[in-house]
Amino acid sequence: MERWTIANSNDLYRVDSWGGGYFSINQKGNISVRPSRNGASCDLHELVSSLVKRGIEAPILVRFDGIIEDRVRFIQAAFDEAIKDNSYGGSYRITFPIKVNQQRHVVDTVRLAGRENCLGLEVGSKPELLAVLAIHDTPGALLLCNGYKDTEYIGLALLGRKIGRRSIIIVEQLYELQMILDLSQQLGIEAEIGLRMKPTTKGSGRWESSSGDNAKFGLNTTEIVAALNKLKEAGKTDWLKLLHFHIGSQITSISSIKQVLRETTRMYVEIAKICPSLTMLDVGGGLGVDYDGSRSNFESSMNYTVGEYARDVVAAIDEACRAAEVPHPDIISESGRAIVAHHSVLVTEALDVSPVLGVLADLGEVPGDHELLSRLREMYNDLSIKNLHETWNDALDLRDQILELFIRGDITLEERAYAERGLKHLTAKIKSLSANLKYVPEELERVDAEMRDLYFCNFSVFQSLPDSWAVDQLFPIMPIHRLDVEPKRRAFMADLSCDSDGKIDRFIDLRDVNSYIRLHELDNGHPYYIGIFLVGAYQEILGDLHNLFGDTNAVHVTVDHEGNVELNHVVQGDTVREVLRYVQYEPQDLFDRLRISIERSLKNGNLSPEESAKLQKRYREALEGYTYLVK
Repeated sequence: MERWTIANSNDLYRVDSWGGGYFSINQKGNISVRPSRNGASCDLHELVSSLVKRGIEAPILVRFDGIIEDRVRFIQAAFDEAIKDNSYGGSYRITFPIKVNQQRHVVDTVRLAGRENCLGLEVGSKPELLAVLAIHDTPGALLLCNGYKDTEYIGLALLGRKIGRRSIIIVEQLYELQMILDLSQQLGIEAEIGLRMKPTTKGSGRWESSSGDNAKFGLNTTEIVAALNKLKEAGKTDWLKLLHFHIGSQITSISSIKQVLRETTRMYVEIAKICPSLTMLDVGGGLGVDYDGSRSNFESSMNYTVGEYARDVVAAIDEACRAAEVPHPDIISESGRAIVAHHSVLVTEALDVSPVLGVLADLGEVPGDHELLSRLREMYNDLSIKNLHETWNDALDLRDQILELFIRGDITLEERAYAERGLKHLTAKIKSLSANLKYVPEELERVDAEMRDLYFCNFSVFQSLPDSWAVDQLFPIMPIHRLDVEPKRRAFMADLSCDSDGKIDRFIDLRDVNSYIRLHELDNGHPYYIGIFLVGAYQEILGDLHNLFGDTNAVHVTVDHEGNVELNHVVQGDTVREVLRYVQYEPQDLFDRLRISIERSLKNGNLSPEESAKLQKRYREALEGYTYLVK
């Protein structure tokens, strides 16, 4: 057999397809990260090993600030080029919706990366507005205010204009316009507003239901006309600066984008004729990320590039405005997922494996003299290519019979254990022989589901990958080292939570979704690290505290021109004390109540003074410790 190479691993895990130029496999067989794509790289496995030696335990979320900077430049350049090629009269204003990742260091990295081009920020709630009002100090940069609004929200947005924030309040419900008019008069501050339209055209992909006539946010045509009339009556038509629409996150097909632009650009030019102050068109989010590398319209992919997206957006607006003889607007996009998804990698350690059993020469002596167990042994010994299909069906029937016999008390625990073990070996033998078939019957395809090792990994799906659990989002997953060695085990992954949904059993593939991933056998004494990639969008902020597993350790990394790694920021993961407080357990109260029980046990002689001291010490240490497993 030919020696396994890193090229084989590259093909197996499709790194070049989803990596976007940021991830590759180096000559050591480790994952390399190249934040600027054309610049220096760092070895992810060496970085993680160094972090662990410093006491920063896995699971670790590694954030590469340079990737954020590169993504901002990349998207800006794509639109700048499209504008130049079309002789377009407006400019492009890249904007980051902070709901995608509200972590302060992430937002600051995005903001500073786009400062030269006046990158804007978008908020969708009062807490987000409060955060951004304080830090968004780029002169002339937009502060787009979306979401449900009360008078406090609107008042803060208006007052922000007094300290140099260019807040534009997006009207998403018609009643908001009257609130803006009233508060503007009370405060003596002129507003800038936008209207969010509700396109009839739907997007594509998993979130297509968030658009269309029944969308949660936005004004229909009747409401837009009513809003324009209200502005005219109030003498405030000059307030209207922006038209906004959104057709959903992770748009998989470029045709959906083209279709909605036909409708929305037509709306823009009609409103611009009435209100010449309208000078910005916000095409919202939706720019996809190719999570599986298939470049298709599959829900975890996209059948277009960033360059194609920019060219199609610019061309559609250009065509509509020229036809209507309306000036070109500035184009705004809120491509949050495309900006930050690539920059974060979750690294977990595989702690243990529940392996499938292999093929034996014989199942061994049958305990007892039960006929079904003897029959199982005969089935195993007589199995051949000719009777594979029949034997598999018989095995499924036999498994049900064994269970029923055990429930009735007709076979012993030892006999059931022999049957269970024998059926697993039989499954392995069927799988081995079926590889020689030219055509595998549909029933035998079920054998694949039986032949997977279960790798137990130190993380929580619910905390770090909620979209994997909630909406079947696929993420690229692979070992970050040993990639010059063939991974021979077919596996799926389980997290630490005591929940049956706490697992990953869907993996990327070129043509379909795989039920397993190829992993290496664990090497006792040496940690085995698995990377889950492209997790920088939504995952952290949507994560929950299932089983009270908190935020993971996180590090912000910069790679300089020579490949040297600098830790810009280290965020310690949640302690047990912190997560207990989230659910209203006061640690000191818990300790006091434990101490009462300890004193009672001391009095009763069930606990020695030394044991008392040890228990209290360990309890205090555990309260201050990581919520995940540590060595």
